[in-house]
Amino acid sequence: MCLFAIPDKFITPTISATAVIIGSLIGATCSWITMKHSIKENTNVENKIVEDNRKYDEIQKMSKICENINIIRLDICTAIFQSIRNLNNFSKENYLSINPIPINKDYSRIVASLTNRFDLTEMSYIYQLYGIIELLNKHMKDYKFNDNNSYKLIIIDCELLLNKTYGDNYKDILKIDIDKIKYEQLYTNEFIKIGYKKILEKLDDNASMDFIKG
Repeated sequence: MCLFAIPDKFITPTISATAVIIGSLIGATCSWITMKHSIKENTNVENKIVEDNRKYDEIQKMSKICENINIIRLDICTAIFQSIRNLNNFSKENYLSINPIPINKDYSRIVASLTNRFDLTEMSYIYQLYGIIELLNKHMKDYKFNDNNSYKLIIIDCELLLNKTYGDNYKDILKIDIDKIKYEQLYTNEFIKIGYKKILEKLDDNASMDFIKG
């Protein structure tokens, strides 16, 4: 339909209405484009937040595993150190020099957290040591001065821990000056049983975030 066929009184309103419609269409199109871009940006931001949170959770999880590994390594090595020291002191009849052996009360959960890093045999090795350490810790807390039974229980526990770790070589480890060696020297030697040597070395290897990330 040609505008010339439209009566004059309708031309202006028609043009205005057409302009309004066109303007509305342009405005709607711009709004849709803006909204689409905004949704995309918001989605990208949300996805980044989710990914950042996932990475943060993963880092926290790995950090906790490292912490647990270091707790286990410290508990075991401290128990070995103190058992050597106690037996050497006992041999000198120095009853007053009993050294307490700390142990994490939640060790079963801490050891269980290593499931994805250690197999069942390796976990069993660690649990066996903790069983002896827990018993030793209890007997040391119950120790009474000049109580021969308490004294014998602690000796037996210390010998049991060292025998479990070093076998027939445990008496040789008593000859080492533990005040002059580092923790890793307790298992980087020819005296320790090969199974426990591998376990303690593996704990060392898994103790850092760089190794776990790898």
